[in-house]
Amino acid sequence: MADQETSGQMLDRFVSVLSCFSVHAPVATAADVRERTGLPPTTTNRLIRSLVERGILSQDPRGYKLSLRFVGWAEVAKAGSDLVEASTPILAELRDRSGESTGLALLDNDCRYVINNCSSRRSIVFHTEIGQTLPLYAGSGGKVILAFTDHLPNLRRLTKLASGTITSRAKLEKELEVIRERGWAYAQSEREDGLNSVAAPVLDASGLIGSMTIGGPAFRMGEDRAEELGLMVLDAARELSLAIGYQGKYPPVRDTGDTQNTTIRRR
Repeated sequence: MADQETSGQMLDRFVSVLSCFSVHAPVATAADVRERTGLPPTTTNRLIRSLVERGILSQDPRGYKLSLRFVGWAEVAKAGSDLVEASTPILAELRDRSGESTGLALLDNDCRYVINNCSSRRSIVFHTEIGQTLPLYAGSGGKVILAFTDHLPNLRRLTKLASGTITSRAKLEKELEVIRERGWAYAQSEREDGLNSVAAPVLDASGLIGSMTIGGPAFRMGEDRAEELGLMVLDAARELSLAIGYQGKYPPVRDTGDTQNTTIRRR
């Protein structure tokens, strides 16, 4: 409990420092931060130094200011908000058609994070929490992202998360080739034992941004339903992609130099 409290207090202090900056006061000195937060000088200096080292604050001749990383984060937040609105009815319809939980996750550097979901109405369900961060190499939603992008992060070590996790790079790359051929991915107990899923890529005008999934217990989502559900999620992901501005080939193809088929995007 003590460690949790210490971590929570540290996070609160970082937030209090960042809250010192606003449109009306975009630049602040260390003295300004101390005055606005009430933190001791040594603590203030240590927090500011840590934020500068991590590229969250940048130095200005007049003091410190929020770095341009916040511009990118703001765009991610804005895109996420628009996507939630556009995806909600599509995810709900997909849930009703499949009978299983559905979700939408966005690519974010070396992982994917859930921005919307729709839980199954059945008594036994699997679903991911909004805001949850998930790996790219485990689960259909991550694999389908890897299949349609040249961005292959941290594949030197594929940590085993469940009984079906692919821990061999060669096996994973072979699986990605299969996914590219058919346009959708299937996973069995890769991220969590007993959880199976299918997924398809989601794209906007700039290219690949994430994936849409159907997930449920293995006894309802066995191999006998994989193709049926795979084509179902493919149709829904295509519908969302077109709704948010994608105009290229779907399922997409990897970038081969043809600008009309470029699907690569990194957030």
